[in-house]
Amino acid sequence: MHQYSKHRFKLLEGAAVSGGMHISEAAEELGVTPKHLRTLERQGRIPTARRAWFGRVYSVQDLALLKALGVGTRPRRLKTVNEVAEVVDEVAG
Repeated sequence: MHQYSKHRFKLLEGAAVSGGMHISEAAEELGVTPKHLRTLERQGRIPTARRAWFGRVYSVQDLALLKALGVGTRPRRLKTVNEVAEVVDEVAG
């Protein structure tokens, strides 16, 4: 990694991201590693995160959805977005 990239990353580490949080903060909130979130996204098991110039950004709504899908709870199978939507519709209806 280029020395400027390292410096830029250190400036961002732990900093609040406008409109959301960096993948490392989101992963900590969910109790998983950033690598695990990237893997789930690459496999298509979770929705794609928004991207900023420094990486993935997660909003409060994104975290709520990931928790509803079962990320961080070690389920045998993550729920699909449609399964979560059905539950939300039942509760709201």
